[in-house]
Amino acid sequence: MNDKSIKDFFDKNRSSLAVPAAMIILGIIFFCVPGGNVVNMTVRIIGILFVAIGLILAGTLLASYSVFTMVVAITLGVFGIICIAIPGTVANFVLSVIGVIIMINSLMRIYDAYRIKGKSDDFIKYVINDIITLILGIVLLVIPGHITNIVSKIIGAVIFILGISNIITVIKVYKDGKYVDDGSDVVWEE
Repeated sequence: MNDKSIKDFFDKNRSSLAVPAAMIILGIIFFCVPGGNVVNMTVRIIGILFVAIGLILAGTLLASYSVFTMVVAITLGVFGIICIAIPGTVANFVLSVIGVIIMINSLMRIYDAYRIKGKSDDFIKYVINDIITLILGIVLLVIPGHITNIVSKIIGAVIFILGISNIITVIKVYKDGKYVDDGSDVVWEE
């Protein structure tokens, strides 16, 4: 890729690269600061943000005219206070919900991969990635509050690897300043 196509790549794929980049950062945090402390700290930071957003929203002119806006502002503030007060309980609940969502998504992707069996050479690659993701979902569902240091490091490493894998996929799809169809995903060519 030349300089122009690298610039175009980042301009066109900013949103596609945001989630994998966040996964890489989250993986590094889980790996370097294992255990429940990082989760509780994250929930408290989110709680502070919710309280701040609720206060800002409640202070707007729109909130004085709209009951709905004021209800949303109060709800955000209350949820933020709950996140600050009992981060462990909130984290356990959120991690369990995320675990269920990841499991459902992985099962759907495994089924989709099974449907393309024999039609694509990348069948095994898709299945392995989805099985690893399914195991991550099960771990998040089964032991969200009892994540030991080693499990936290494993989760961090897996999230980091999945983030790198997603970035590699974005790069593979984008060649010479154009999106190409590699037969594995629906993509467009400009």
